[in-house]
Amino acid sequence: MEAAAEKIFELYIQRLSGTLSAEEERYVQEQLLHNPAFKAQWELLVKEDEAMNASGYLQRLDSTAALQSIHEERGEAPPARVFPLKKIMIAAVMTLLLGSGILVFFFWHKPAPVYTSANAIQQQQKREIRLVMDHGEAITLNKDSGSQTIALHNATLNTNNGALQYTSLDTVQNTLEIPAGESYKLTLSDGTEVWLNAATRLRFPFHFGKSSREVYVAGEAYFNVAKDAQRPFIVHTALNNVQVLGTAFNINTYQAGIIKTSLVSGSVIAHGKGNERQALQPGQQADYGAGKGFTTSRFDEEEVTSWRTGVYYYHSMPLAALIQEATRFYGMRFVIDKDKLAGKSVTGLMDRKRLDDFLSDLKTTAHLDYQLSGSEIILK
Repeated sequence: MEAAAEKIFELYIQRLSGTLSAEEERYVQEQLLHNPAFKAQWELLVKEDEAMNASGYLQRLDSTAALQSIHEERGEAPPARVFPLKKIMIAAVMTLLLGSGILVFFFWHKPAPVYTSANAIQQQQKREIRLVMDHGEAITLNKDSGSQTIALHNATLNTNNGALQYTSLDTVQNTLEIPAGESYKLTLSDGTEVWLNAATRLRFPFHFGKSSREVYVAGEAYFNVAKDAQRPFIVHTALNNVQVLGTAFNINTYQAGIIKTSLVSGSVIAHGKGNERQALQPGQQADYGAGKGFTTSRFDEEEVTSWRTGVYYYHSMPLAALIQEATRFYGMRFVIDKDKLAGKSVTGLMDRKRLDDFLSDLKTTAHLDYQLSGSEIILK
């Protein structure tokens, strides 16, 4: 740490003296943008510089005379060889600032360790949203790039702040892949809107055929299906399929062996592997398990669909189950001491943009602490 502090100090003095190279200047700017510890120490130097007018001292400094003074104070003979100007200026200014107290302050009153937030780590761990074409080409879709137009040989893609639209007459199958910690919106060729949750894949054609509109989903998706009486809309999962004409519903395949279909408006018919059929009315949810058939229940629309706005509600959820949800929701790996935390259940919410708040809430509601380690969050 001390060596790093000395390096920062040297770079700062070079900046003051005008001897910072273009490459060093780029390095400083990069560190100020992406290295909180570097930025904190740099800002401390700026503050002390302003308080003691080190810049003014420097402007009046005769570097040759100052270097001579340094050697005299140390009882050394001046070297016969010529020092590079940068080294002369740095040595002179360090001596000058030592006398003024700035250097002593910097090395003896270092800033407290910079707290690296879970939010910051989460941003660093973000993975790409990809559209994988039928022939294997992968297109990266950046949620933070604003509006963007991507011309392909068989389609034109238009992205805008986490949403994708396109124009194409090609009926080949494509796969939209949403990594853990992300969500995305897609508008299909018929006008159907699809919101895709974290760790979700949707396979779909750029252009639907004449008899039906069929897509394949693994993960969680919310569909607002455009009405088309001539072409039913069919959502396929690994265990069943859901057929609609025009409606809004949520489908969740996260839990192994269970498909959850939650109808918000309109009507749907869910089909099972064994020719089971289950019609749903708005406000009903059908859970389908292979070999178990359908079970229906009422559901809370806000609780089930709020993930589209970046929020997830949980009520009396076992902590072990919540950790699985949080790993997917935030794109960070949660590690838990299962023996120590066995039997704990919690209630609250997760906001995708406020990981630190979620961890703080867990400390209060579950009486646990956490430790950040790379892309892992260790609960203890």
